[in-house]
Amino acid sequence: MNLKTATFTPAAFVEQLQALPSMPNVFNPWRDYDEHNDSNADAPTQRAEQLRLYFEQRLKTTRLVLVAEAPSWRGAKFTGIAMTSERILCPERPNSLASKAMLPPGRRTSCPGHFPRSMAEQTATIVWSKLLDSGFRPDEFVLWNAFPCHPYEVGNPRSNRRPKLDELKVTAHIFPSLLTMLRQPKVIAVGRIAETALHKLDPSATSVRHPAMGGATKFREAMEQFVKNLPRQNTDKRTQHA
Repeated sequence: MNLKTATFTPAAFVEQLQALPSMPNVFNPWRDYDEHNDSNADAPTQRAEQLRLYFEQRLKTTRLVLVAEAPSWRGAKFTGIAMTSERILCPERPNSLASKAMLPPGRRTSCPGHFPRSMAEQTATIVWSKLLDSGFRPDEFVLWNAFPCHPYEVGNPRSNRRPKLDELKVTAHIFPSLLTMLRQPKVIAVGRIAETALHKLDPSATSVRHPAMGGATKFREAMEQFVKNLPRQNTDKRTQHA
């Protein structure tokens, strides 16, 4: 398939994700059911629909894609949306970040019996807050991961690990499809793993520090510098509230 001429719809993109081969100690949020941690067997269908709607909102307006390493068990594992927690997508009580995010109506898929409250995730909160505080509209950016599925430690789905090189190779065709669907927006690699994974696909991608493990301040500073360096015609609307 010629990615330069192909047209991807959000539904077709989600189907690509669902068709990825099964891998050991890897959870596909849009296809797989976690009988111990998901709310019910419809959870993967719900996550697939949430991701589809997320992209539908952004098809004609995305200017920026932030790409991190891989989904977190407290984030996209349950929402289906990268760097987005249930606390942002479908909070039990109103909060300022959720109201600003303007996400399509979502439903939690984590099991209430195990998790009394919807899941929160620190990286998700930091990234969403910084982008919105910088003046970006919610529909101007898309969040994604170099490895789209959730990699976890053997026997512990409630854990995170770095994706392996062979896992990244198996899913390498996904990111070009994403860029084609979104009409080739600007790309920012969040962290070293994403930077390495994206280098061959988009050598022009900007790199910033990942906010985890004490990197929040450097991430915020790098994003501030990125916004300052954007062409003026692209920043007038974005930075008016910064």
